[in-house]
Amino acid sequence: MKRIYFLVCLALVTSSFAKEEVYPLQPTDISSPRATLKSFIKSCEDAYVLLKEEGRDSGEKETILKIKKVTRNILHCMDLSEIPSFRRENTGKEAAASLKEILDRIELPNDDDIPNLKDMTNKDGSLKEFWIIPHTEITFKLITKGSLKGKYQFSPNTITHAKDFLQQVSHLPYKEGATEGLATSYLTQPGQKWLANIIKKLPESMKERKNGQTVWQWIGIGIVIIVMTIIMGIIYSTGRRMARGGAAGGVTKYVFALIFPILAIFAPLKTIDIVSNTLVISGTTLYILKFNLSLLVLFCSMIVVLGIGRRVGEVIVTSPSIKSQSIDAQLIRISSRLLGFIFAMALLLQGGKHLGIPLSSLLAGAGVAGMALALSAQDVLKNVFGSIMLIMDKPFIVGERIKIKNYDGFVEEIGLRSTKIRLLNGHQASIPNEYMARSDIENIGRRPFIRRSSSIQLPIDIGSAKAKQAVEIVQEILKDHEGFKPQFPPRIWLNDFKRDHLELKMIYWYHPPDYWKFTVYTDRVNRQIIDAFEAAEIEIALPAFHTHIDDSTKTPLLLSEKPKPKTKKGK
Repeated sequence: MKRIYFLVCLALVTSSFAKEEVYPLQPTDISSPRATLKSFIKSCEDAYVLLKEEGRDSGEKETILKIKKVTRNILHCMDLSEIPSFRRENTGKEAAASLKEILDRIELPNDDDIPNLKDMTNKDGSLKEFWIIPHTEITFKLITKGSLKGKYQFSPNTITHAKDFLQQVSHLPYKEGATEGLATSYLTQPGQKWLANIIKKLPESMKERKNGQTVWQWIGIGIVIIVMTIIMGIIYSTGRRMARGGAAGGVTKYVFALIFPILAIFAPLKTIDIVSNTLVISGTTLYILKFNLSLLVLFCSMIVVLGIGRRVGEVIVTSPSIKSQSIDAQLIRISSRLLGFIFAMALLLQGGKHLGIPLSSLLAGAGVAGMALALSAQDVLKNVFGSIMLIMDKPFIVGERIKIKNYDGFVEEIGLRSTKIRLLNGHQASIPNEYMARSDIENIGRRPFIRRSSSIQLPIDIGSAKAKQAVEIVQEILKDHEGFKPQFPPRIWLNDFKRDHLELKMIYWYHPPDYWKFTVYTDRVNRQIIDAFEAAEIEIALPAFHTHIDDSTKTPLLLSEKPKPKTKKGK
């Protein structure tokens, strides 16, 4: 009898598919509880025949398309809107297998007693919200929004408790014409023929179900997870070795190393496919595995996005027009990393939504994590923001000489945390960027010239003629001098009368600000002045010593000495 029924079903399926070829994209009818129930039972029977005939592993393209069509029709009868998108298909298939087993065991009303669209329409034209199969909790719910508005599907509560309902009626016998063992076949039959052949040879103890899965399925899970972990470990360790040293080890090598974290994404993705479609894991175990593996895919994807952000910045910095250690280069690096971080956070929020994690929970978690990070790393954040301020304001660039507090040297590197300065004595100073951003900085490297201001001491009794001659000599020496620009003519004048000398003041500007060329020229100017003064018999006053006479002792003392205290003589 069963064989005859099987052949009849096969003929019906073949004829139905031939008829459907005219409208291959027409969805199954779910316009009323009656239409939905009939469409569901018909699609499950089609799936049962294909499962018995072809199994899960079919290499024929036509059969694969038929299986996809039947699966789509079954899921079309079910309201999966409250199920996270990453587990909708598996949940829908498992619930469908359980519901079909239930419908094959319980008595259903006659077709005329199952409401059609007319029966579900109220007098005011509105539709009734639901219909329940008598003496059960199996509910058909009206869809009130979206593209399926006005249609009827199995309610989310029915889908969630389908397995529980099946356990309650599992003691009942099958009705005539039932798709006997559909749930068992779907939940235990391996997804590959080669694996099915191996399972047939295993002892019965390996086929026993323990905690929702057979023993061989639990063993398969362990093997797959171990292999995936080893593969991901090899991939990441190889990628880290290639990326060691960053862009300094070669930009091409650094960029190429990104392929390894990209490859690592496929390991958990393939594991999900094996667990779902080859080992055919089901129930809570499948949910836990898919959730954690999907979470691993999400984190791997975030690592790739962050890696892309870093590498984009390094590739741009390799442009000949950008110095690798300049502030512009640092700004590009920080900007690209910041964009990478923003995209990674967007990916986290979108991925969390796909996994069924509420957006409010993700935002709250991100806020708490951000607050904890800000409190624990506030000094680091100060330096990061300090570096951003330095990059935006650009008070100096790499290679320039600056003075800040007690530091005087050349900027070697502007990092995210600190700025490194090579001091004039050869030592390297690392100054936190937070300190650099709030300190006064004297940028010597940006001076357009070097200004010399010097004084020459002439004897106090030199006389007017000789003093005038001294000024003229210096003026002649500095006329159109080396590094001269018309906008900055040299200035020479008799500046002031001091106690022991007459001060001759000279100022000149040297262009460009090449310090060592300036020192050579300064040496030449000094020697020319000395030679010219000697030829004109003009003396340069020597520093004088001043004495102070202590009236009490009448003894001359140098100002640097302190008079000895007087001692009282005894009576």
